[in-house]
Amino acid sequence: MKNKNNKLLRFYKNLSIKRKILLVFYIQIIIPLILIGFMSYRISADIIYKKSIAYTQDILNTIELRLKDYVSNLTVVSQDLLYDRKVYDSLNDNITAYKPLNAYEIETEINNTLKKIVFSREEIQSICLISRDGYYYTADNNSRKISIRDSISNIRQDIHDRAREGKGKGVWYLDTKGKGAENVYFARTIYNRDNFSEIGLMVILVKKEFLETVYQDLITSDIQNIAVMSSNNECIVNRNPLNNNLINEELQQKIVDNRGSLIDRENNVLFSYVSMKDPSWRVVTYISLPQLYKEINMLRQWIILLSVISVVILSTLGLYIAVDFINPINRLVKGMKKVQKGEGIVGIEIDRGDELGFLHKTFNEMAKEINHLVNWIYREQITRKEAEIKALQSQINPHFLFNTLESINWMAQLNNVPEISNTVTALSSLMEASIGRDDRLISIEEEFTYIDNYIVILKNRFEDRITLEKNVQQEVLNVKIPRLLIQPLIENAVYHGVERSRDKGIIRLNATLKDGEVFIEVLDNGMGIEKDELEMLNDKLSMDNDTYFRSLERTKRKSIGIENVNRRIKLFYGEKYGLKLESQPGEYTKVIVNIPFEKPETGGKQYV
Repeated sequence: MKNKNNKLLRFYKNLSIKRKILLVFYIQIIIPLILIGFMSYRISADIIYKKSIAYTQDILNTIELRLKDYVSNLTVVSQDLLYDRKVYDSLNDNITAYKPLNAYEIETEINNTLKKIVFSREEIQSICLISRDGYYYTADNNSRKISIRDSISNIRQDIHDRAREGKGKGVWYLDTKGKGAENVYFARTIYNRDNFSEIGLMVILVKKEFLETVYQDLITSDIQNIAVMSSNNECIVNRNPLNNNLINEELQQKIVDNRGSLIDRENNVLFSYVSMKDPSWRVVTYISLPQLYKEINMLRQWIILLSVISVVILSTLGLYIAVDFINPINRLVKGMKKVQKGEGIVGIEIDRGDELGFLHKTFNEMAKEINHLVNWIYREQITRKEAEIKALQSQINPHFLFNTLESINWMAQLNNVPEISNTVTALSSLMEASIGRDDRLISIEEEFTYIDNYIVILKNRFEDRITLEKNVQQEVLNVKIPRLLIQPLIENAVYHGVERSRDKGIIRLNATLKDGEVFIEVLDNGMGIEKDELEMLNDKLSMDNDTYFRSLERTKRKSIGIENVNRRIKLFYGEKYGLKLESQPGEYTKVIVNIPFEKPETGGKQYV
């Protein structure tokens, strides 16, 4: 944890002042906006959620009251029939014992009584009275194609058993198909008033259409569905008849109270319910969560939009203030860099009177003093260096060496020893290049001539064991480079590659132009370099100059020739250029030189 804190602290310290100022501005802007927006969104969402729950519960309570009234009315109707004298007597007596005419009159009178109830009560579809000897009295609404007698023919015993469980009280029976109720029946057993023996069964078929009226006027666009369910999750009436499986097992397990609300993640809805005791039905409603949070989502979009606008405006203001601080500092830094490069007298325009203006004024005075001191020291060093150079030149006169080599050359020719003559001529050319009478740049073509002379010298030792193959594009021949830039690489290929191999040594020298850069490759078929050593060499070659020179104090130098060439390239052309090694042990080693392509200037010489 401490290391992470130290890294963060170091990262902050390494940031530029401009980025630090902008970072502070953004922290002061974004964090409050995020907190305000988040809290506003959560509080609004909670308020809407609670109000939605309260609203649905009010609707469910209203539906519950209407259902209770509905059940109460059916109970009253059934009780009125029980207290009807003629109905009671006809059920208590055996009607088959009456004379046919009397039995017909009694049956007609009871049927008329039932018809009056059916046609006067909107919630009743049909009524059926069944005596203990199986005699039926029925009345049906003409709108139905099937009579109640036919509809209960297969479930009569089930209804009778269910009614007996009520012990004289009204009970409900659902004729279901799948998860939905086809018919809804209200039934009760009729007993003898004196001995409480069972004398008949009353069955009322209720209108499902009337049950739907308990919620028709309460439907709104926010409520996705309203339904009345049985205790066994059978759908009695449903606003959406295509979906009768409204309560899955997961929701069923979460329902523990008589009323409440739950989030149904599977259907992405708010599920509210109210459970009734008599009958044991449950009224449920669904509200779509996207519809529920429609307004809060719009509020969120507005919060985001306003936050973005605020960030843009405040960022613009912060950037302007940051630039007002940074520009004078950048001018000061730029002036310091010029002084560091030794560009002479450096002056910064002073356009402010604050602390930054004072720094500018002080810097101008300091730059003038530094320039005075640098010029004085520079003249002193130039004088000293010229004296040292003259002393060295007086010790070794290059003309003496060249004249001596020329005398040896003539002696070799006079004595008919061409090998010595060729070797001396090549050596003279190489010495001229290495002594470098001036710092003039030479062309690649001229550098390759020195390499040819070097190979001539080597052939006296290796004879036919060494061969130089050159593949040079015409465009790069006139490119100017420092003296003896490639010759050390050829030397390295001979003594570290070819000399160690017993096979015939082949050195390939390729020079190509690609993407505005010159690539010179020195390839030998020698022993190659092991992978670990190759990686170490490439790592050292890729170092910048400062890192490389510092490393010399700690490590022992290897491949001095290659490293010197690489450093010369980086110092002369820049850090992005230099050498790269490729090798396969036992097969080859390739040194790749990468320098920029610069056409030679016309009408004059180029110097290092």
